[in-house]
Order: sequence, then structure tokens, then C-alpha cells
Amino acid sequence: MSDLDTLIPQPVELRIAGELLALKPLKVGQMPAFLRAIAPVMQQLTAPEIDWLLLFGERGHDLLSAVAIAVGKPRTWVDELGADEAILLASQVIEVNADFFTRAVLPQLQRLFVRARELAPTPVAVGGSTSSS
Repeated sequence: MSDLDTLIPQPVELRIAGELLALKPLKVGQMPAFLRAIAPVMQQLTAPEIDWLLLFGERGHDLLSAVAIAVGKPRTWVDELGADEAILLASQVIEVNADFFTRAVLPQLQRLFVRARELAPTPVAVGGSTSSS
């Protein structure tokens, strides 16, 4: 990898549904919609091993919307993909944008989790004694 490749990431070419796609890191204009779509999925994406079938089962709508935004295709195009192609495409979108996730998204999520824990009400212990009337 040259210094130029490090500074300017080269597109990852992938043939999906008979079409050659050039996957690139997200553009700033894609980020708001992409982040809204991917936010519910982020916890599963940060796991050491992603269970793609479980992820699609639980949060498929969000993930497919994020993928459509990232590749600049209509959601209906993504919906028509075979399961193997959809999983491959989703994994490549995440990989191409891994630097963005690790630098920007994950630290923000960690801050939100810490803040949520700080704001969560402290459970109150209930004594084991009962009173009779």
C-alpha cells in the first residue's frame, strides 16, 4: 500500500447482482442518513464476530437502509439481492468504512453508553421483612 493509498483510500470493486460497484468511504452528505439508519445496528457491528443472519433477522431493515445509502442505490435494489450478496455487500460497506467507525462512531457510542449508565436510576434494595396488620 502506498502513502497515497493511505491518504486517499481506493475504491473496493465488487460485483453484485451482475453490476460492478466501486465501494468508497462515505461522503459527508451521506453521513446523516447513514448514521440514522445504522445507529440501531451499531452494537451488533462492534461484536468481535458479527452474526450476519441474526443481525439481518433483528435489524435487517436498518442495515439494508444503511447499505443502500452507502452504495448510492435505491432501497428496492438492495431488497432484491440474494441473501449471500446482501451479506457480502453489507460486510464490505462496513469494512470500507471501518476507519470512520473506529475513529468517529465507536468513541461516540461509548460516551453515550457511559452517560446512559450514569443517568440510569440506581436500583433500590427491598428488605426481606414483611409486616403484618
